[in-house]
Amino acid sequence: MSAELLKELQSGAFDTRFPGELELAQRYGVSRGTIRAALKPLRDGGRVEAHPGKKSRVQAGGSTAFGPLYSLLASVRDSGMAHRSVVLEQEVTKNPASAALLSLEADADLFHLRRVRFADEEPIALDEVWMPVSIAGILIDSDFTQTSLYGELEKRCGMVLNGGTERLSAVLAGPEHSTLLQCTAGSPLLLIERTGCHRAQSVEFRRTYVVGDRVEISTNFGCKADPPTA
Repeated sequence: MSAELLKELQSGAFDTRFPGELELAQRYGVSRGTIRAALKPLRDGGRVEAHPGKKSRVQAGGSTAFGPLYSLLASVRDSGMAHRSVVLEQEVTKNPASAALLSLEADADLFHLRRVRFADEEPIALDEVWMPVSIAGILIDSDFTQTSLYGELEKRCGMVLNGGTERLSAVLAGPEHSTLLQCTAGSPLLLIERTGCHRAQSVEFRRTYVVGDRVEISTNFGCKADPPTA
C-alpha cells in the first residue's frame, strides 16, 4: 500500500491536493488503519507531513542536489500539494548590487524574475532572482506560473547549476511581505540568499523569503545513525 501511494504521489495524482486518511481508505477499499500504516514511511521519509487538526506542510530539502530550496516546485509536488506561482516581475533590468555579486559591471543587463510561490493556494515564499542576460535572456518569454527556473534553465539554456553558496537568516515581515505572503507584519520569515554557480562562474543571485510556519526545511548530510532501540 505504501509503495502504491508513493507511485501515485510521484506521478502527480495528488497534485491538486493530498486526500485525508478516510478518503484514501474509501478510495482503495481498505481500512483507515491500513492507510495510516502505509502513510507512516512516507511521513518518516519527509514525503508527506500531516497531523490531526493541522494543515499539511511542504517538506523542502532532504536529498536535493545542493541547498534546501534547490527546487521549491519539486518539494511542493513531492509533498502532494498543488503548486503555482504569481509572477510579479519578469524583465531585463539593471541592479548594481546583484551585478557585483555576479562579478559583472554595475550597468550590466540582468534577467530579473520575481514571484510569489503557492502551495495549495497558500503563499509560502516570495522569490526573486537575477541572472546575466547573456545566459538567461531567452527566458524572458517563459511561463513561470507552473514551471521552475532551474527546469527552464536546463531545457532552454542547456545549463545546470552545480554549486554555490547560501546564507540563511531570520527577518521580520515588512508591509510588502505581509501583503504578498498574507502574513502578519512583524511575523518571522526565513531569508535565504543564494549565489548559484556553473563551472565555477557565478550565474545566479537569488533572494527568497519563506513563511516560517508554512514550510519545514530539512537537510541530510553524512551518515544517518540508527534509531535507539531502548
